[in-house]
Amino acid sequence: MGEPNGLEPIHSSRADDPEAGDAIHAFVVGLAERIDALQDGEIAGDVDTVSGLARDLGALAGVLGFEPLAASAARLVERCDEADADGLHKAVVDVTEIAQRVRQGHRGAA
Repeated sequence: MGEPNGLEPIHSSRADDPEAGDAIHAFVVGLAERIDALQDGEIAGDVDTVSGLARDLGALAGVLGFEPLAASAARLVERCDEADADGLHKAVVDVTEIAQRVRQGHRGAA
């Protein structure tokens, strides 16, 4: 059955890897805090902070098998390198929406 927002939850491609289970869980549990920090950086106009946070998020998401989130974070880093506040905002919104789908796909989500 589809989700109310029409977007399917995102699961880690490493979900069946027992060695990654604890790291995946910790990542997903801390994801809201990471997104809050990105949004706070954007609101403050601190592009360097947003870029650094997005790089870190993307790297960890990639290692843990959340490729859509890693790709979205990479696009956010690209927007940080451009002097385009609207594009940056749209990229933050995209990362936020994908992060919500990651959280929906986690076993602890309900």
